[in-house]
Amino acid sequence: MFDYLLIGLLIIGCGAAVWLWRRAAAAWGEARAAALARAEAVAGRAAAEQARQQGASHLACLGEASLAALLLIDADRQIVWGNVAAWEMFGATPTAVGQAFIGLVHDYELHQAVLDAISGGRAIMRQVVVNGRTLRIRAIPVLETGGAAAAIEDVTELQRLGRARRDFVANLSHELRTPLANIDLAAQTLQDGGTRDPALTQRMLSQIQTQVQALSQLSQEMMDLAQIESGQVLLKLVPAPIAPLVQKALAAMAPQAKHKAQHISLVLPGGLQALMDEQQIARVIGNLLHNAVKFTPEGGIISISAEAVADDIRICVSDTGPGVPRDEQARIFERFYKHDRARSKGGTGLGLAIARHIVEGHGGRIWVESAAGEGARFYFTLPKA
Repeated sequence: MFDYLLIGLLIIGCGAAVWLWRRAAAAWGEARAAALARAEAVAGRAAAEQARQQGASHLACLGEASLAALLLIDADRQIVWGNVAAWEMFGATPTAVGQAFIGLVHDYELHQAVLDAISGGRAIMRQVVVNGRTLRIRAIPVLETGGAAAAIEDVTELQRLGRARRDFVANLSHELRTPLANIDLAAQTLQDGGTRDPALTQRMLSQIQTQVQALSQLSQEMMDLAQIESGQVLLKLVPAPIAPLVQKALAAMAPQAKHKAQHISLVLPGGLQALMDEQQIARVIGNLLHNAVKFTPEGGIISISAEAVADDIRICVSDTGPGVPRDEQARIFERFYKHDRARSKGGTGLGLAIARHIVEGHGGRIWVESAAGEGARFYFTLPKA
């Protein structure tokens, strides 16, 4: 009987031991799983933080690479971040972080665009002029902070190019209208019986030929200008004296100057040599001299001079004509641009544009000094040989 009791106790003890072992194993498994879960959570948070930091770093890099000025503004309208383009656009430094947005931009309309984006909860885009620059701003609300993000672009050059394109089309239309109208009128005259009058027929045919030549000149100068602007015209820069080019251009214009009783003075020190393409620079000198003769009244004075200035040779063609108003001096080297004085003088309006591109292709510059009614002095420089 005692043996059976002992056996029963052993069985119960073994069962209890097995139960306790299983319970301990389960508890250990749960603890291990919890520890692994905590480790994974910590690792996940670390990875998330690392990813967040990397994302912020990448966004900052993208912001610095942007050509537009990028700014973040908080709910108090203060700057919390900006890229390099923003500081350069408004002449500031990163120390501007923390100051008011209006204190950076100094413009009511830019500030109002940000306010409207925040108050309206929608993107705002506007274009304003600040200190002579055309700025385009796009502001969007940042709901998390109650502030806004703003991107500001300087579109001044785009505006200028758009205006130049419109002027080009308008001026080209103007230049084509006159010769085409004259050709059409001459053709109608011949068609309506002008051929019965030999003298009239000859005049009409001569008129047609003159206008066709004007159109051919316009077409050729447009082609030349396009080739020069695109770099298709290769400049052969060699050391060459200035005097022969000036004297050759002067000889070509001498009959017209003599016809208008104009006096031409020449001041050319001996030995001046420039590094240049002789054919192209002869074209520049010829164009400037032609304009001087054309716009100088009868009995006027035209002067041509050259001198060495530092590492350059500076050439000047001056006249005693009506001059160029100061507000138009920056535009006379544009394609087809003409001051009112030129409308009745003919010409394509491309000569000075071609001259500018040729001179700049030599590494020089060309400009005018003048005032209305006081004549004009055209200068250009070439590298000294």
